[in-house]
Amino acid sequence: MLKQLLTIALLGILLIDAQAQALTPPAGIFKLGISKGNESHWLKPKEKIQGITFQWKALPDTRGFILEVEVASTAKADVLFWSFGDCQPDSDVNVFSVEGQAFTCYYGESMNLRTVQAVTPTDDIRLSDGHKDETPMTLYNSGKRTDRPVLAGRCPLVPDSKIYFCFYEQNEKADYNYYMLPDIFAQIDKK
Repeated sequence: MLKQLLTIALLGILLIDAQAQALTPPAGIFKLGISKGNESHWLKPKEKIQGITFQWKALPDTRGFILEVEVASTAKADVLFWSFGDCQPDSDVNVFSVEGQAFTCYYGESMNLRTVQAVTPTDDIRLSDGHKDETPMTLYNSGKRTDRPVLAGRCPLVPDSKIYFCFYEQNEKADYNYYMLPDIFAQIDKK
């Protein structure tokens, strides 16, 4: 019961202050950043970017969330960067398995593994050095030789489009692919 209350409380915080926040204690940190040309920066909590809106919703059938990023024709950025990592860095296991646009993070003690699933808008995902995260571009280009592995990805911000991210705990009702995310997002308020 306490774990469920902590998860609900943390998800509530995540929905309010979402740009860099822990997912489920301690399932990792998801950050967003943007670039325009050769300049990039991580988004601060509640930062407004002209032409880009972020809308987060809790998933109904599992612990997790879905994020819709809507890009207008007047967007002041051309690439969206993201990172995910810091899943119990001192534990025995902290491993990522990437398959196309999705990944699974295995973390925790070797005889008590936990997982978090994610679906992203791009298959441009790479293992990166979490010590080199001053800017999104620096992290993305940092290389994978590190004792602090994180995933980093990027996707173009196409004018007049929407892209989606989804982080969740998999169960019999929650096993998602990218093509499903727009409908899942639209249906949440209708339930």
